[in-house]
Amino acid sequence: MGRFDGKVALITGGARGQGRSHGLALAREGADVALLDIAKGKAGHHTYRTAELSDLERTAEDIRKLGRKALGIQCDVTDEAQVQAAADKAAAELGGIDYVIANAAIYPCFGESWKISKKDWDSTLDIDLTGVWLTCKYTIPHVIARGRGGALVLVSSMAGIKPLPYNSDYVAAKHGVVGLGLTLAIELGPYGIRSNVLCPGAVDTPMVDAVAEENSLTREQLLGQFENFDLLDVGAMKPEESTTPAVLWMLSQDAKFYTGQVLTLDAGASIRPVAWGKQG
Repeated sequence: MGRFDGKVALITGGARGQGRSHGLALAREGADVALLDIAKGKAGHHTYRTAELSDLERTAEDIRKLGRKALGIQCDVTDEAQVQAAADKAAAELGGIDYVIANAAIYPCFGESWKISKKDWDSTLDIDLTGVWLTCKYTIPHVIARGRGGALVLVSSMAGIKPLPYNSDYVAAKHGVVGLGLTLAIELGPYGIRSNVLCPGAVDTPMVDAVAEENSLTREQLLGQFENFDLLDVGAMKPEESTTPAVLWMLSQDAKFYTGQVLTLDAGASIRPVAWGKQG
């Protein structure tokens, strides 16, 4: 018996990176999974390489090889009609929705707040905040329909709990995700549904290469900005599967009394003193 036997999870940004890791792990423990990803084209006004359709299909097929049902659905989380259709399709074909992981996001160009273009500001907020809200808006009715015991995990960032210079659009969006997730916990409590927020630190996903390219940096230059970043000295960035155990715990009945909380998973980076150094 797996922790998620008979359950259905919907994951945005599910083709690659952390979303893929979460989907495979849920399937190994018995869940059927709907994976939403934009697949090809631009992410808003940004030129990031988005997931290829083959990435979405590959992850869905890998879940099927584990003996679980999987849907790979092309979906732009900023398009309300697409999000609604994807949520309805997942519920209809998989029998409902128990868990939602709102994971899809982009990382913007670096820049001082007064130099960010409105086009880029709007794009970041549309994807990283409004996209999370739309995901919740159209999945929550299906989670409510399944009865008590459902759960949501909204993926924010360390930038959702502290300021990061030259990233004010991203910081604003991720702070908004925290506020949304905690508000949903209050509103969903009477239905027996939990809502929590995950704030990862630096994670090495395909978005790292895209961010480097967008900001005219090499991968090595970008990673260099994260050296000596945390308290545990575990490397510039954590592997993409590093957040999955925390996500699965938050969804599971092991966390049945855990709601309205912000779980920071950054190896202590968010509390790292400015003048930090090894002692002794």
